[in-house]
Amino acid sequence: MTSLELMTEEVQVWVASLDVNDSRYDKLARMLPADEKDRAASLSPVAARRFVVARGILRTLLAGFTGTAAEKIQFSYGRSGKPVLIDSDGIHFNVSHSADLGLFAFAPDRPVGVDVENERPVRRLLDVAQRFMSEEELRSLAEASPEERNSAFLRSWVVREARLKAEGKGVWDGAGKDPSEIKLTHKLFAPRPNYIAAVAAPESDWRLYTCAMKE
Repeated sequence: MTSLELMTEEVQVWVASLDVNDSRYDKLARMLPADEKDRAASLSPVAARRFVVARGILRTLLAGFTGTAAEKIQFSYGRSGKPVLIDSDGIHFNVSHSADLGLFAFAPDRPVGVDVENERPVRRLLDVAQRFMSEEELRSLAEASPEERNSAFLRSWVVREARLKAEGKGVWDGAGKDPSEIKLTHKLFAPRPNYIAAVAAPESDWRLYTCAMKE
């Protein structure tokens, strides 16, 4: 991939399809080390294929930003399982995928979190909300009309996830907590029809740029 550039006070979110043809899949799969291939092997066939594609795309983009060959990039993993670049050159990144869509967020000067959800009906929505969301979020859901409640839940969910991920935390770390208590700024956007996403990072001086990944 050609060289890519990250500017200060900028968050880039790359949007990519995870359902690719066999030729593209084989090329991306060759970039993965044994541990990532082993992880893929533990998943269902569809999830495994999308995991391989997502990791290959992540490596491709990081190669563009760092100049390191995609197959040479190495990760360490935080407590929540979030990958972090070894020899990062200051680059922060985060990944999310839902159904066939992957989002890859990058920032040169601050942690970043991203989350995306396909706008599908959420099973046992109120039970999930009671388990994870704050009182303020629950009130907002209760005030939403039945027709709007599913979309309102997904908007709250992606914001919650993005903000937690920017802190290097998982969904259980934030159960019941108000995400606005985390001192971050978030932006909601629709990366594709029928999808909702949020990206979060510290401070409020950053701009969001979205980029489409060519297949």
